[in-house]
Amino acid sequence: MNAYTDYTTEDFAEDDFFRRWVLAPDAETDSFWQGFLAEHPEKNTVILTARSLLQAVSQVQTMPTEAQGHRMWAAIEHRTTGLPGLEQQPDADDENRWVWPKIRRPNWFQLAAAVLLLVGIGWWYMLRSKLAEQPGTYSGLVAGSTIDLIEKINNTPQPLTIRFEEGSTVVLQPGSRVSYTATFTGEKREVYLSGEGFFEVSKNPEKPFMVYANGLVTKVIGTSFMVRALEKARSVTVIVRTGKVAVFPIKSLDRNQPETGQPAGALLLTPNQQAFFDTDSDRLTRKLVEAPVLIKMPEHNQNFIFENTPVGEVFKTLETSYGVSIVYDAKTLKSCNLTAPLGDEPLFRKLDIICQTIDATYDVWDAKIVVTGKGCQPTE
Repeated sequence: MNAYTDYTTEDFAEDDFFRRWVLAPDAETDSFWQGFLAEHPEKNTVILTARSLLQAVSQVQTMPTEAQGHRMWAAIEHRTTGLPGLEQQPDADDENRWVWPKIRRPNWFQLAAAVLLLVGIGWWYMLRSKLAEQPGTYSGLVAGSTIDLIEKINNTPQPLTIRFEEGSTVVLQPGSRVSYTATFTGEKREVYLSGEGFFEVSKNPEKPFMVYANGLVTKVIGTSFMVRALEKARSVTVIVRTGKVAVFPIKSLDRNQPETGQPAGALLLTPNQQAFFDTDSDRLTRKLVEAPVLIKMPEHNQNFIFENTPVGEVFKTLETSYGVSIVYDAKTLKSCNLTAPLGDEPLFRKLDIICQTIDATYDVWDAKIVVTGKGCQPTE
C-alpha cells in the first residue's frame, strides 16, 4: 500500500490495478482502494481526479477518422467561439453563395466538456505512444504479449509467494506484480516483473528461466536470486544467492557473442554478487553484495580458526567459503602467516582482522577483493 502514497494523478491513471478498479471493479479492487482512501485521506483529490479522467477517456476506444476529426474540431469551435465557420446555404440569386451564420454566445459548460475531451484524448494516445516507445518496460512487455498472461499483484502489506506450474516460486514484496503464462510450453520459461521479487527456480537445462524487469533480462537454469525493478526507479538490481545467472539488457536479447553464446554485454553473476542496471544509459555493472553470506563451510580450518597458517591458504579458504575472488601478490605476501580465531565474523570483518595482522589493506573492485601490502619478515 505504501507504494501508492507518492503517486500523482498520472501515476494512478497508468496503474493497472487502479484502472481495473475504475473500469471493471470487483470485490478485491473495491476493498483495497476503499481501504487505501480511508488510510490516506490526503490522496482523495488526486484519486478522484484520476478516476474522473479514466472514466472520461474510457469512452474513447479508437483513433477518430479524418472525417470524424473534422467534425470534432467543428463542434469544439462551435462550442468555444460561437463561430462554426462559413456555412454553405442556398440563395435565390446564387445557389453556391456563402453566408455567415448567426453568432451565438458560448456555452461554458460545453466548452469545459470539449476541453476535457481534448485533454483526455491527448493523454490517452500519449500514454499509448509512451508504452509503445518503451518495449522493455513491464507495461510495454505485457501489452505486447501475443499469448494470454496471468497477472498476480501483491496488494497486501506482507510478502506473497506465488508458485509456477513447473515448481519454481517467486516471493513478491508489497506493491509488486508479476505476469506469466499458465503453462511454460515454449523453449523458455518467461516471467515479467514490476517491483521486487525473490525467485527460486527449478533446474531445467533444456528450458532456461527468463525474468524481464524494466529493460533488463535475468537468465537462469536453476538458482535463487532477487530482482528489484521499482517502476519509479531508474535502475534494476539483481542479487544472486545460489547458482549462477546471466544478466543483460533486453536490447541484446537477439545479439549473441560467438565466443560465449551469451547476449552482447551479458554479465555472469555468482553467489554474493549483484548487478546494477542503469535504465537511462543501459549501463550494467557488477559488485559484491554489502554483506556476503557463507555458502560453504570450510573442509579444513573449521570455524575459521587459524594457527600460523600461510595467508595464501587463509585467502583460499575464504574464497571457497564465500564464493568470492581475492586478488593479491603471492610473492610479496608469501612470508605472511595468520594466527587468529575468525569464527562467525562477517567476511569483511574477517578481512579487517587479517589485514591488520599482516599490515595490509584491501579494496573491492568490480566483484573482486584486492589485497595490497608490503609483505612480512620471514620468521626464523
